Amino acid sequence: MESSKPSRGHVTIRDVAHAAAVSVSTVSAAINNTDYVSRPIRARIEQAIRRLNYRPNDLARGLRLQRTHTIAVVVPDLTNAFYAEMVQGMKDYASAANYTLLIGDSRERWREEFQYLDTFHRRRVDGVIRIPAIDDDGHDAGAVLGNTPVVYADRFHRVKKANVGCVGVNNAVAAMDATRYLLSLGHRRIAIIVGPQTAETAVQRLEGYRAALRSSRVPIRRDFIRVGDDQLVGGHREAIELLTRANRPTAIFCTNYSMTLGAFQAIQELKLHCPRDVSLLGFDDFSLATLLRPRITMVRQPAREIGMAAARMLIDHIEGRNGMRAEMSLPTTLMVRESCCPPREDPVLRRARRGTVRAH
Repeated sequence: MESSKPSRGHVTIRDVAHAAAVSVSTVSAAINNTDYVSRPIRARIEQAIRRLNYRPNDLARGLRLQRTHTIAVVVPDLTNAFYAEMVQGMKDYASAANYTLLIGDSRERWREEFQYLDTFHRRRVDGVIRIPAIDDDGHDAGAVLGNTPVVYADRFHRVKKANVGCVGVNNAVAAMDATRYLLSLGHRRIAIIVGPQTAETAVQRLEGYRAALRSSRVPIRRDFIRVGDDQLVGGHREAIELLTRANRPTAIFCTNYSMTLGAFQAIQELKLHCPRDVSLLGFDDFSLATLLRPRITMVRQPAREIGMAAARMLIDHIEGRNGMRAEMSLPTTLMVRESCCPPREDPVLRRARRGTVRAH
């Protein structure tokens, strides 16, 4: 009896077709899902593939289908736990869809991001997920990538093109809800340490903060709005400046996790008690938030889910299943812990109340 295994080392699609007693075109249709193949024949083909240990030639397949089954992502800072978790979500979805994910770290610099985008374009990736660097100043990736589809994750650019989509959260609403939580505790002197206003997310979070104060008729103090650099050192610097003034805030809202850690460090250095002397609320929940004492109240973005949704939107578009969504918004959650409490009573108010009691 003749063996069904080929005598040479490299197994081809013709070997699979011969072993399954079908045509090469039927095997191709079954592998690529390009035509109907009955269940019994498909089972026979799959059995032959397993028995022969057949591996499709991805390069030839890519040339034939004009695809490389590769997507890429450029992130601003891979040391940031939020972005690392987001990339993990992208990688998980891409792997499940049989795509390879290439990763670039721009280190928040447009020039480095540009080089990555150019490299990915020359490598003929099927699509790109982009989280723009802070200093990109609104550059259109289309100038580098041509017609390559792009999905923006977390940080949005308002680009109205059929091959461009966005996935993230409603930053204005999330910041407004966080600020309202501090207002509900009785805080009126609420400061914010926000990221550079070149980033759309930072602009939206500042607007959410302002909207919450306006709706509660609390004056917006310009000296309580501090612009950091989205890094620990920036959060530390701005918190020191806020907490060493005479009329310091009773609560600080930081709009990313690195600046939250910097502000927490400043509170400790100044030997202030959190939350008794100053409440602290952060953005981009991270694992350390529950290990620090007190545990920090944070706005949680679903980082992994954002990554998975961005990869799904991009791959669906590449494979023609769905058109790009102009904007997809996922919900945030306020993780209430121990770093926020009602403020101490203002000394001036306390003296005024004592005087009122004596007058009676």
